[in-house]
Amino acid sequence: MLLASENFRDIEYIAPRAFFEKAGIEIKTASSTKTSTGRFGYSVQNDWLVQDVKAEDFDGIYLVGGGGSMEYMDNEFAKKLCTSFLKSNKPIGAICMAPRNFLHWDFLKGKKATGWNDDQGFSKMANEVGAVDHSEKPVVVDGWILTANGPEASEESAIEFMKLLK
Repeated sequence: MLLASENFRDIEYIAPRAFFEKAGIEIKTASSTKTSTGRFGYSVQNDWLVQDVKAEDFDGIYLVGGGGSMEYMDNEFAKKLCTSFLKSNKPIGAICMAPRNFLHWDFLKGKKATGWNDDQGFSKMANEVGAVDHSEKPVVVDGWILTANGPEASEESAIEFMKLLK
């Protein structure tokens, strides 16, 4: 799970992680810093720095949302890591604001996707890059890419991401 250094959405980490662990999936966290702090103060001691993660060591990557997730838009390590997962036919997921990274990295051209859109920013970016905007849907899967639109989709996104891992 990739977390922002600050201002990740706490529930978008806590709920999926609980679902993953209940299913017996081993979770490792990564960020641009050793400690991440959520919007509501939840603190995570990360296992890895993003630049040290290698896709071949994991089955998939899930980007936790929240406003802080936008820190990865111009982070070449995060982009290269997600690209490696896709090239290896391994799933990548993002929830809330985090799918905007996938849009920015041009992963969603011609693909169906959703994301947090209360500010209409997701729809605007989706139209600019040629993604098929399904921001009204809580979770969208297109190929190896899962996108989800916010905290209320935390559980459903975890369940759908686990299906991609199998």
